[in-house]
Amino acid sequence: MLTRHGWGAVLLATLGTVVGRLFGILELFVFGTGLLTLVIVSVLWVHSQRISLSVSRRVVPDVLRVGDAGRVELAIVNTARFGTPSLTLWEPVAGLGGATLRLAPLHRNETATANYRLPATRRGTMVFGPLTVERRDPFGLCMQRRIVAGTHEVVVLPAHLYLELPAGMGGSGPLGDQLRVRSLGRTGTEFHALREYVDGDDLRQIHWRASARGDTLKVRQVEPEGLRRATVALDTTAGEYTPEGFERAVSAAAGAVHAACSAGLHLRLLIGAGTDLRTTTNAAAMLALASCTMVDPAPGQSAGMVFSAPNGDGLGLIIVVTGSTQSAVAAVARRSLSPTDVLVVVACSALPTAERGFVVDATSDTSLAPSWASLTGQAARSS
Repeated sequence: MLTRHGWGAVLLATLGTVVGRLFGILELFVFGTGLLTLVIVSVLWVHSQRISLSVSRRVVPDVLRVGDAGRVELAIVNTARFGTPSLTLWEPVAGLGGATLRLAPLHRNETATANYRLPATRRGTMVFGPLTVERRDPFGLCMQRRIVAGTHEVVVLPAHLYLELPAGMGGSGPLGDQLRVRSLGRTGTEFHALREYVDGDDLRQIHWRASARGDTLKVRQVEPEGLRRATVALDTTAGEYTPEGFERAVSAAAGAVHAACSAGLHLRLLIGAGTDLRTTTNAAAMLALASCTMVDPAPGQSAGMVFSAPNGDGLGLIIVVTGSTQSAVAAVARRSLSPTDVLVVVACSALPTAERGFVVDATSDTSLAPSWASLTGQAARSS
């Protein structure tokens, strides 16, 4: 393939040859034919050897979050029978232009490495490739271009703070206090030890087999039921957010997911009315959050979100990430609360002047961390 300079040389050579022949200007004729010969020789030289490269990619680190600066590492092997001249590599990156790499000559079966930065500017799937290699002649008149590697995808997770939640019945702050109050009077189901019977013990907890082997009654001692499960619900109603507010909401939901998983809680993730991930993991939840978008739901669609969980599962925490405490999703969550549930509303667009219950302020990029810390008594970390 001729380059722009190559086509210019062909045009100039043709013009010089024709004018030199018509007007008998020998020098101009020789110049034109010589330049045309140079173009032909360049084409033959560039295509005299087929480029054959084997390329493998690796993205470092394996997991990218918005704001991270990753790196794509390339391992390039010359699989041709002969060495290569200097080559140019080009890899387009969706939304970021592309990366140009210069590759020194390679001997047969020689391996070279190269890398380029991959800034994670937005969540979701980032596609880069295909990787193209280009060989040019020394005069820049002709080039050979081949695709040596296909496209590659990497998922960029939402930016989020490393939030903390009280585990079991521990923790401080208003949330921890409320969980301890809720656990009072609940006998629990997890066996801890046997002890002697005292007046007032529940007769249903007497261990008759152990009592028969001694002179006193033995009672099963169980651990009180603490915080065992968490539901994180992300409202995706477009009318609740600005675009910036929705990104804050996704980041807040990601932080809540991380907090629930770090506390060892049974996690459930709701995204709008269409995604319900039960018994999910941190990795699966983050992938779902990375690709979620705002929607315009049909009338009554948000009412289809189900928050309640069976009693006897321990105490539950429902974290609703929405635009305001007065949103339709927050109202559904309040109506769905069971006696074992505690509701936390994360408001990303507007805060009420007065509101009962637990509310976290996420109306700005800097308000989430101190507001969460005042609720749980535990500071958030950025990384």
